[in-house]
Amino acid sequence: MNRDDINSALEALKIALTEDGTLTANSSISFKDKIYGKGLFWAGRDYTKQLTLISDPDRIFSSESVDIAQGKHLSINGVKVLDENELGASVTKSNLKQVGRLKGLIVDGSLSVNQYMYYDSNTDRLGLGTEEPNAALSVAEDGIEVTIGTEDFTKGFIGTFASHDFEIKTDNETRLSVSAGGSVKIHKDLKVAGKLAVGVNNPDPSVDLHVNGSIRFNNKVHLSGSEPPRAGSYNVGDIVWNSAPVQKSYVGWVCVQAGNPGIWATFGEIR
Repeated sequence: MNRDDINSALEALKIALTEDGTLTANSSISFKDKIYGKGLFWAGRDYTKQLTLISDPDRIFSSESVDIAQGKHLSINGVKVLDENELGASVTKSNLKQVGRLKGLIVDGSLSVNQYMYYDSNTDRLGLGTEEPNAALSVAEDGIEVTIGTEDFTKGFIGTFASHDFEIKTDNETRLSVSAGGSVKIHKDLKVAGKLAVGVNNPDPSVDLHVNGSIRFNNKVHLSGSEPPRAGSYNVGDIVWNSAPVQKSYVGWVCVQAGNPGIWATFGEIR
């Protein structure tokens, strides 16, 4: 059978065989009745390549990769969903497990990174090492949670959430430590640029040091009272400053012999 005979047989199908063996069709190819598993097949090398219709659910199956020409894109209902550089704006959901280098990222809602960093969109809190941060920022390690945040809309804070000591370091050396019970220890020199008050809620602005209570200066105790101590252990050189000085009295008393309470002598006659 020659080409003319084949074309005559195919004429009813509106298909013609050209000189180079190419089939051309004057109308679309239509599959009716048993349509599944039908389509285009390329046989003769390795395995049969195909582009066919399959069911459950109905979809087009390609046995080969699909290569789109440069500058073209895939679209759904006329809306671009993918080109060589980007996803379309309508693509809003994904189960991506790995991405390359990001230049920017906007996340609406809660966030988890490697089961270590957690952002809770309900509380606007960020936790490192904890899913339930107790402040705006919480860092948890070895069972200790360090928190940074605000309190009562009036102040900020930094510290530990539970009963743990807290330290401030520089050069990996502890400079300031606060015990769980509240004791504060300075581990090196203390320099005060302004005025200093101890045990005073409203310090006197006219003095640089305001202490409400006894002090120890050069290893000597300094107290205030209307008479020498009647009990307690004292050492030579300890001083009680007269809290009610009047004329013909004394500025205070000084311990001249250690003991309990020791022996005290007046000093500084007021004339």
